[in-house]
Amino acid sequence: MIHGQNDNEIIDFLRYTLDHPVNVRFIEFMPISEEKNQIWQRDYVGVDKVFDVCHEQGWSYKALPHLKGNGPSENFQLENAQGSFGLIHPISCNFCESCNRLRITADGCIKSCLNWDDEANIRDVIYEPEHFAAKIQAALDLKPENHEMALVEQEKVADKKPTWRHMSQIGG
Repeated sequence: MIHGQNDNEIIDFLRYTLDHPVNVRFIEFMPISEEKNQIWQRDYVGVDKVFDVCHEQGWSYKALPHLKGNGPSENFQLENAQGSFGLIHPISCNFCESCNRLRITADGCIKSCLNWDDEANIRDVIYEPEHFAAKIQAALDLKPENHEMALVEQEKVADKKPTWRHMSQIGG
């Protein structure tokens, strides 16, 4: 969700779940790469805005049980809705400890965290099952306890270098 660009569409997406068996996900705008300091503070919209819209419309909702494979999404359903909605909130509620995601970039590197610069080239070992599996395991072992986005919010200094890549280069 980005302030002034699509936060006015929250109501439309929620309304869509009433009549359609879909899961709509709302993701907080994440400060990635060098753009983070330029636009993040201006454009950030927390997931509380989704709950605010529900209350403004008089819609009640219930939390749904977490399903394996849904990653960090917390899922909810409006009363009498066919579909549901999920909230992914890396800033307002840091989920690093439960994050089960790895990213493979467009140029063949694996990242254990969306935000940190740590990555390893897997393109060279993709046809070597043992080496490939070892690279995947190494990436899993590097999963951090925290990401820089949370540290920025807490006004703490990171001991790692944040990514230089834009989301379009990471695959997000």
